[in-house]
Amino acid sequence: MNYAELTAQIKNICENEFDATTLAMFTQQAEQKIYNSAQPSFLRKNVTGVLTTGNKFLQCPTDFLSTYSLAIFPNNSTTATGTSGLKTIVVASTTGIAVGQQVTGTGIGVNALVRSIASTTITLTVANSATVSGTVVFQGDNLYLLNKDVNFIREAYPLSSQLSEPKHYAIFGPRSDDEAELTFILGPTPDAGYTAELHYYYYPESIVTAGTTWLGDNFDSVLLNGALIEALRFMKGEAADTAVYDKLYLQAITLYKNLADGKQRGDAYRDGQYRATVT
Repeated sequence: MNYAELTAQIKNICENEFDATTLAMFTQQAEQKIYNSAQPSFLRKNVTGVLTTGNKFLQCPTDFLSTYSLAIFPNNSTTATGTSGLKTIVVASTTGIAVGQQVTGTGIGVNALVRSIASTTITLTVANSATVSGTVVFQGDNLYLLNKDVNFIREAYPLSSQLSEPKHYAIFGPRSDDEAELTFILGPTPDAGYTAELHYYYYPESIVTAGTTWLGDNFDSVLLNGALIEALRFMKGEAADTAVYDKLYLQAITLYKNLADGKQRGDAYRDGQYRATVT
């Protein structure tokens, strides 16, 4: 169901005409309730950013709703040279490089890892596929940060000047430059420019402006009945009519939650198949 079809249904069922602004209000208020009632996979996004050494704050995306996970990993680059067929390269700097990190760059073999480090000579697990030159990137494993509250971060890591690999994070509050947006606080304060990978739940674009959305295409029943409740409230509809659409909305949102918070969180291999009792 696209937005034109949705608004036509609202007007037909209510047997009333509404202006475009009012129809948009019905729809967006219904979307807000729906998106905060369950957390389906289609509401998740993934973004990456870079932490700043000595800065314990990390900005949330502007469409941020809630956190799914936050991870960091070392991602250092330096210039390097190496000979094709050998398992060694010589780098300009070994800062941030550690055994086990993945190595990529011109001439580096596929799936190469750091085996050992001796001064500026790096031994890899696979031979160079060609002459190594230019920038080479060393990427470490993901470290998933543990969610805590701000009080914990402040008490556990009271000195911002004590730098180390972050282990915890919390939603700190509004940004200093934009009170409408949020900021994470990390503990301890980063000691390097780690890459941060954030999986988060977000508010998708409303069907009012997008025209079509996942919700309209896959769960139009919950969207329609949610908007109808808002329309009946606006019209000061009869209690009996409101009760009917409340019931229909509850049925639809239950199915939506079963998918979002149930079926999408498991599979038959780990959880087994649902089995109804036969009488």
